[in-house]
Amino acid sequence: MIEGIYFDGKSTHRRPVELAMLKRIVAIRGEGMLQKHRLSQLKVSERLQHAPRIIYFPDGACVHIADPKIDAMLKANGYRESRVVEWQQNWLRSVLALIGLLATLISGYQWGLPWAADVLARHLPTSIEKKIGDEAWDMMKDKKWVLPSKLDPVDQDRLRKRFSELRRPHGDKTEYRLEFRNSNVGPNAFALPNGVIVMTDQLVMLARNDEAVLGVLGHELGHLQRRHTLRRMLQAAGTGVIVNLWMGDVSSLLATIPTILLDSKYSRDFEREADQYGIDMMRANGIPMEPMAQLFEKMKIVGEAHQGKKTNEQANERKRKTRRRHEEDEKVSEPNEYFSSHPSDTERIVRFRAADKQ
Repeated sequence: MIEGIYFDGKSTHRRPVELAMLKRIVAIRGEGMLQKHRLSQLKVSERLQHAPRIIYFPDGACVHIADPKIDAMLKANGYRESRVVEWQQNWLRSVLALIGLLATLISGYQWGLPWAADVLARHLPTSIEKKIGDEAWDMMKDKKWVLPSKLDPVDQDRLRKRFSELRRPHGDKTEYRLEFRNSNVGPNAFALPNGVIVMTDQLVMLARNDEAVLGVLGHELGHLQRRHTLRRMLQAAGTGVIVNLWMGDVSSLLATIPTILLDSKYSRDFEREADQYGIDMMRANGIPMEPMAQLFEKMKIVGEAHQGKKTNEQANERKRKTRRRHEEDEKVSEPNEYFSSHPSDTERIVRFRAADKQ
């Protein structure tokens, strides 16, 4: 027999009692009371190191028992902890469970989330993409991130005509609208989910080759055909949901959408899918990939020069900050360059040239 504190579930009144168990029958005895219950009808709290065990009765009452003998008493009467509690009480099993949880989260992020985004993107109506893309396009024009093109209209019409006449791989009929724009972002091209492909004047002038421009347009059409922007939005939103649910705050999710839309970089797999689409499209029309490889080499040189300039500017700024505040400088983000996402420029140049040899 062991001692405990009885609460009737209706008041805060404490009543000392004695508790005994025999053949799965629980008996409690106190001043003016005697109760008997089958152990199977009672709920027992899990065992904790620094807290009493609590036995809950069907009428809402309970008994708090601090005596460690209660564990042996329960076990002798056939009471078994749940498997979850057993795992919690075993450090090795707890570590294995933690490793399993981390593995599940990592695999879900690495493979499950992209798969789910792909499936969901294929089932969402195109009207959603159009609305998202239209709003993003209007915002870009309102903020003057893209300005009217300064290219000769004759050159624009020639490139539009040549690209529209190209055969698509695998019978693809993805709709698009090609827009030439002047922009302070430099040589760049990107596709919005409403079908708008934006080609900057600076990229056309840097390429100085229609076939290189067609290769870039084929790449961007690949992003549209595979619905990469929508899939990337869904993946980013999915990641945000997981993180924010963990932190208990979902109010910041919507704020990520403009950043996702206006960031021309995609994941490594998305870029490779778009590269392959562009390669297949050029092959279908007998256009070599060498001009595309040469354009990447030019972009790499421009990027390195731009990075060198930024590095010098950052070094000078760090010196000024050191003189002023004698504090450690904050790292300055690297410039946002076209083709700066994974895979690397070198890998893609090799891939394009290898495609001509196959």
